Amino acid sequence: MNETAKKVYLEKDKYILENNIKPLITEELIEEHRKTPVGKHSHNLMMVLNFLRRNHEIIEGKDLIICTKPHQEWCLGEHPGKRGVPYKVFKDQCFNTREKAEHALFLKRLKKHGLID
Repeated sequence: MNETAKKVYLEKDKYILENNIKPLITEELIEEHRKTPVGKHSHNLMMVLNFLRRNHEIIEGKDLIICTKPHQEWCLGEHPGKRGVPYKVFKDQCFNTREKAEHALFLKRLKKHGLID
């Protein structure tokens, strides 16, 4: 993608965030995700999740969940952006269920985009 196309794309992305996603962020929506972070979601929550999970972001620094102990521990982490380089694991952000990790990641992404404090 050339620089002009990238600029237009990022401007459109910001417009979507401000005008389509931000108005959907409510206490109720966050609570819905906390109760059911994996599985079927309302239309509004799916719109927010699709925006937050989109794959067009630069992969370096992308937030993710890493299972560090199968069926026991999930930690938040960060993609290094390069092959052969290990993921960064935040050992202070580990959870005993995938659902808790999913919700923590959701909140982290909301904060990253300035949608919550």
